[in-house]
Amino acid sequence: MGLIFAIEGIDQSGKGMQTKMLVERLMKQGHKVELITFPDYFTIIGKEIKAFLEGDRNYSLQVRHMLLSLNRWERKDLIDEWFKKGKTVVLDRYSGSNYAYGLTQGLKLDWLLNLEKGLPEPSITILLDLSPEISLNRKMSGRDIHERDQELLKGVRKEYLKLAKRWNWIIVDASSDPNTVHDRIWSKLDNFIQKSHH
Repeated sequence: MGLIFAIEGIDQSGKGMQTKMLVERLMKQGHKVELITFPDYFTIIGKEIKAFLEGDRNYSLQVRHMLLSLNRWERKDLIDEWFKKGKTVVLDRYSGSNYAYGLTQGLKLDWLLNLEKGLPEPSITILLDLSPEISLNRKMSGRDIHERDQELLKGVRKEYLKLAKRWNWIIVDASSDPNTVHDRIWSKLDNFIQKSHH
């Protein structure tokens, strides 16, 4: 069986960069690795998600979260197949994003959990923790509707930290330079990877 690592965090916390560095390091060590970034804009549902994030569609909050969840269901069989083949699957955002953003906007956790029930579970979820102030400084222009809302990001960060405590996610301070953050992530994962291969 394989491993599933989910990387979570608010916008500009470095998820894209850190998932890429993690994939490269795992490959160097001889792991067979697959990466999926959610939302996955290459699917039918992904295209709808892109449309509402860019403001071209107007969906209610519930519909948006159902679409985000549905996007993961579109990839379920693929993730299951990789997992069965013993691959390490790295996910840039996963169910945790739906919980943190949904809770912040007033949706109930039970309802959100039901949307994700039956999807492959991550072996480990890593939360890249970052303040909204630093997030905004990292990217000033070209942000989507979520990224521009600093109050929302504050709430999302708070919910992420609560979820991380509740489910024992690994919390990594993401305010440093990418290499330092990567080393922090690796020091947490390395033990886990060693153990799972014995």
